[in-house]
Amino acid sequence: MRQRIGLFAAAAVAALVPLGAATSAHASQEFPHLAGIYTTQEQCQAAGVAGHDLWGPVFLCQGVGQYFYLYTH
Repeated sequence: MRQRIGLFAAAAVAALVPLGAATSAHASQEFPHLAGIYTTQEQCQAAGVAGHDLWGPVFLCQGVGQYFYLYTH
C-alpha cells in the first residue's frame, strides 16, 4: 500500500513540474498576448480599460480587417 502511494505521489510530482515551468515561462514572456477580439474599436477600448485589474493600464487595440484585436502585456 505504501509503495502504491509513493508511486502515485511521484507520478503527480512528475506531471506538475513541467506545468510549473510553463507558467513561469509564460509570465516572463516579453511580447503582448491576445486578450480578445472585437468588432468595433470602441468595444476593444472598453474591454482594455475594464481589464485594468488583470493586465494594468497598458494594452493595444489593433484593427486587422473587420476585427479589432486586444493585446496585453
